[in-house]
Amino acid sequence: MSYVLIVREEIVCLFVLLFLAVYYAYYRRLGEQKLDENYYIKLSCAGIVHVIFDMITVYTVNNREYVPDMFNKIAHIVFFASGVFFVETFMTYVIKLTLSYRILRIYKKFEYIPLASIFVLSLFLPIDYVQGCATAYSYGPLVFACYGGVIAYCIICILLVIFRFSEIEVKTRVAVIPVAVFLIIAVIVQAIFPETLITSAGLTFICIGLFVTINNPAETFTQQAFWDAATGLHNKNGYQKLRNFFEKRYSKRKAQIGFIICDMNGLKRINDNYGHAEGDKLIKACAAVLLEELKTAYNVYRVGGDEFVVVYHSPNDALVQAEMENVRVSCEKYKESPIPLSIAMGYASGECRADEIDALYQKADELMYANKKKMKEENPELVRM
Repeated sequence: MSYVLIVREEIVCLFVLLFLAVYYAYYRRLGEQKLDENYYIKLSCAGIVHVIFDMITVYTVNNREYVPDMFNKIAHIVFFASGVFFVETFMTYVIKLTLSYRILRIYKKFEYIPLASIFVLSLFLPIDYVQGCATAYSYGPLVFACYGGVIAYCIICILLVIFRFSEIEVKTRVAVIPVAVFLIIAVIVQAIFPETLITSAGLTFICIGLFVTINNPAETFTQQAFWDAATGLHNKNGYQKLRNFFEKRYSKRKAQIGFIICDMNGLKRINDNYGHAEGDKLIKACAAVLLEELKTAYNVYRVGGDEFVVVYHSPNDALVQAEMENVRVSCEKYKESPIPLSIAMGYASGECRADEIDALYQKADELMYANKKKMKEENPELVRM
């Protein structure tokens, strides 16, 4: 059978993936916000590499008398590794969408171990080459190890969505579960009928699905309204959106919510005496400290010039208090500003009910002002506006 006829599907997939990647990157540049840390670009690039090496391996496996065995094996290893990397990036994205920032940071320390394992396994597990009716194909232990890894990743993604089903956006549920199920089916079909060469189509389908449901860059400009450009945090609109989501989600079920209201001290002082550039630098430092130390928080919002709101879902009060103390310690360690970094904080928690949310917010706000008053009594210069 003609080589071009065999890889016609891969050629179409390659053009689709290139178009999506370029289109997405262009709109991302216009949006000037890195809302998803370029996960979609990583997925697209991994998919493009996978499709390219799919076409290369189709040639090498059907022309083994001309192609060196080492080159053929390396091409197959890159082909399978790119597929594993694609699904691994997909799972990292799902973790970001479903779990806390703290868990995502921990996972990222180990995220490339499975990919490295593919290269290690390739030293010990052979790849067999079988001549089929229409085309030759790869088979053997290494191939099935990769298939198993991909299926395991997809199952984990499905379980993550089910575990946090009531707490994540509908579009995330609608996108992740069908995409993961489709990829599992594609891998099983590929394993049972290896001449189908369906994996490239599967990865392309995932990219299209995520593009339409979650990552459509046409929504980037709308999302700008919910982000603070200076700090990268969600803004007051973002907080209000979350508040409405919680109020609706937990109107008929019990859940706990917590608020830390934060007010950075000395913004007017640093702006008046050292310029707004130094003030902006201190605000960014404040945001960074809150993100770093409030590890179990659901999210952090900048709702005003020097005002921040931190939201906790099902908080552990003792742990939250410990994290607030870590914030104070980190502020004392910060030495890159002409005035000390200092944050007044107040915390309150209770049931996440429509008639309770605003009261909890108000209570935390009052505790913040009480903390600010105490800080002013201890160090009037530090809290001077």
